[in-house]
Amino acid sequence: MKPGWRAAALLPILIAVTLLSGCGGGGAGSEFSDKSCTLQEYNKSNLPALPGISVVADNPLYYQQWAIHYDRYFYYGNDIDDEASIHMSEEHRFLGRGVKVAVIDDGLDVDHEDLVGAVVATYDVATGMTDVRPTRDTQNHGTEVTGIIAARNNAIGLLGVAPEAEVYFIRLPFGRSVSTFEIVEAFEKAKEWGVDVINCSWGSGDVDPAVRDIIADLATHGRNGKGTVIVFAAGNEDQPIGKDEASLPEVIAVGATNRENLRSSYSNYGESLDIMAPGGEYIGLTTLDQMGSAGLSSRDPDYLEYDDPYNAFGGTSASAPIVTGVVALLLEANPNLTRQNVQNVLACSADKIGRIPYGGDGFNDYYGYGKVNLKKAMALVR
Repeated sequence: MKPGWRAAALLPILIAVTLLSGCGGGGAGSEFSDKSCTLQEYNKSNLPALPGISVVADNPLYYQQWAIHYDRYFYYGNDIDDEASIHMSEEHRFLGRGVKVAVIDDGLDVDHEDLVGAVVATYDVATGMTDVRPTRDTQNHGTEVTGIIAARNNAIGLLGVAPEAEVYFIRLPFGRSVSTFEIVEAFEKAKEWGVDVINCSWGSGDVDPAVRDIIADLATHGRNGKGTVIVFAAGNEDQPIGKDEASLPEVIAVGATNRENLRSSYSNYGESLDIMAPGGEYIGLTTLDQMGSAGLSSRDPDYLEYDDPYNAFGGTSASAPIVTGVVALLLEANPNLTRQNVQNVLACSADKIGRIPYGGDGFNDYYGYGKVNLKKAMALVR
């Protein structure tokens, strides 16, 4: 493991969020299927006109964003496999315009220069108030995650996967025991706001039935019956997903890949795993830091770079928001997609990476249906 890689990033809030009560019990398997690709017809009627190719601003740190962007010199200098990205840089027609993305996490630097205009609404389940700003230097996870999804295309820092998505941020009080009521309230707030996608780079380890029920309700009835898309990090313990929220069939469980375009050694696995996305190993993913002296960066005070010697960000916590951003782009491109459509599109278009054979259904326990490929996914929905 590279010196300085932040262990807390590889074992993020998946162990910090625990329930005060509840016997738990998650689902098994998944509602994904890439067999259905040959049968599924996605509703392409009355789609908005294709926008022109969007101009990517001269974001100074974009060249470092190997997970979404291929920079030949950066790849060569860091020994990154040519296919390691999600092939986003070829799909800049869509930016997540009009798509509501909820992030449930530990806090957000809402004043960050790279999020100006991004954050529409905020809520703290512990206080019932709207202030979700971090209260300490180490409360950085939500800012890192949100940056990967929605950092603005403004020539200031970096580029989010969906840089024009609307961010709705809900703070859970990580760092202490969290009640079932608080977790349910977070999802209820997302339901109240009518969001399209929810990112959860955390897990309880043993999902409570009440949490399972609200997730199933959103996934089935959200988006006016088309279903809210809910993305969970698979976890970073190199073990089966077990009864975590990521095990629920209604969610997208995301594992991590590394610069070699292979499964990161820490990434959880099993029959509940759905899709893979870059999460890093030995090098991290460049993203936002709390601005000024409040953050964790040892270099740029406002950004965490991929090779920060003390606090590089990575893990399935970083993979999940990449998939969340991809979902936002798909929903902009085709708002008719149901939640099940989105799951099938991701499965059908995934790259079958790795050295482990995939079964006749296109699945294996260590890579799910493969690694997300935005270019291929877009070709299915437009």
